[in-house]
Amino acid sequence: MTENDNQSVHAKRTAQPTRSWRNYLSGPILFLHMFAFVMSLTTSGLYVPFYISATLFPHRKVSVSTGSICAVNESVASPETETIQKKATEFNIYVSLVSGIPAVIASVFLGAFSDRFGRLFLFLAPSIGQIISKLILLFIVYYRIDINFILIGSAVEGSTGGFLALLMAAFSYIADITENNKQRSVAIAFLEIAVGLGLVLGRFSTGYFIKATNFVWPQVAACCIYTVVIMIIVFVLPETRKPKTPTETLSKKMSCVRHVEKIFSFYVSKSAERWKYNICILIFFATGITAVGRSGVDILYQISQPFCWNSVKVGWLGAVIGLFQNVICMGMIKVFHLCLNDEGVSILGSISGISGFMITAFASTDVMLYIAAVVGGGAVLTLPMIRAIMSRMTSPDKQGALFGGIAAIETACYIVGSLIFNPIYSHTVSIFRGYVYVVMAGMVFISLILLLVLVLAPRRLSSTYKINDHTVIKD
Repeated sequence: MTENDNQSVHAKRTAQPTRSWRNYLSGPILFLHMFAFVMSLTTSGLYVPFYISATLFPHRKVSVSTGSICAVNESVASPETETIQKKATEFNIYVSLVSGIPAVIASVFLGAFSDRFGRLFLFLAPSIGQIISKLILLFIVYYRIDINFILIGSAVEGSTGGFLALLMAAFSYIADITENNKQRSVAIAFLEIAVGLGLVLGRFSTGYFIKATNFVWPQVAACCIYTVVIMIIVFVLPETRKPKTPTETLSKKMSCVRHVEKIFSFYVSKSAERWKYNICILIFFATGITAVGRSGVDILYQISQPFCWNSVKVGWLGAVIGLFQNVICMGMIKVFHLCLNDEGVSILGSISGISGFMITAFASTDVMLYIAAVVGGGAVLTLPMIRAIMSRMTSPDKQGALFGGIAAIETACYIVGSLIFNPIYSHTVSIFRGYVYVVMAGMVFISLILLLVLVLAPRRLSSTYKINDHTVIKD
């Protein structure tokens, strides 16, 4: 291959693709995915404890339409309620393991290979896994089959990367069509807003949906939405990274190895940026473990004493959390950037998260839970800012590998968070049921300390270099 040919190939890889309205469909796709995902997740989260209650205590009077596990006229927590919560947390652990472990592996390979084979299959694989999983859950709910069969759908979902793989696809896609500066930070924030809107509408509508029609129809709606998403990906969404030709690599086998190696190269290379990558991924893990590992605990916390919330109230709080976290706070990132950099916004988010978790831990009324949702709304800011910081340090041909690694870490957060928070809640629910949120606040505090290291260490190193340079000149 001649020098001109090499330059031509390099130009094709690095040039920004032509943008059209179809390139921005990644946002609506993410919105629809999140809407269907939250609708199904909320349905499952309410159905599992209801099924356990009906199976273990068939004579216990629990309203099907509310979703609460509190028995009629039950004002304090009974041994039956505590047993239901413990069984539900155990089941959440099984679901996390069955879906999470294969999802970590899938995320590693999907992200790395998307740099070679293109982005569209990265959207398509988790979408197919999701619709299969949701169809299985639909049959389980409709025919009142044993909930252990949910694990089959969870395994299928995890094997195709899960919902977090779709996030990875969207972030890699947006990295392909944006410049490597604050424009990318804002674009990533808008993707988070799309996630937030899906979360808000999903939580809000599902509560009323369940109350009006029981658990079946929300699941039917989720399956229909996933079908629409797959059609958009296949027929409308354009590719932003064309698959490489065989002549561009020595062999497919060696290429695959190199693409997987890319994921780990950020954290083990001899680059001067290595310590920043390692600090960033630790911050991401410490924050993400609370963001994605708390979902199962939250619902159980709300539908039992002293709150005894029904599906509508659960949906309202979820909508408020999504509104403040993923819509209002994300929408204000542009404003925050007027006086703060990405690191400063992340610190602000960590402080907000610690405050929100501590209020939730000691909440005894509905109002306190809503105050916690508002105060802790900024907690979500840390994750997109860390993504943006890491993306800013990474070359275009490694964006897929970077976000693949991040998706794997985020999936690991889901597993570890479930393994930590569900047992803690199960063992402390009869002593101090809010203790699990104190632990979450502690995790975010660790993230805050690491953020301060990320901000202050470069300044300290810069000062050291200046002193050394001055000494050399003086000698």
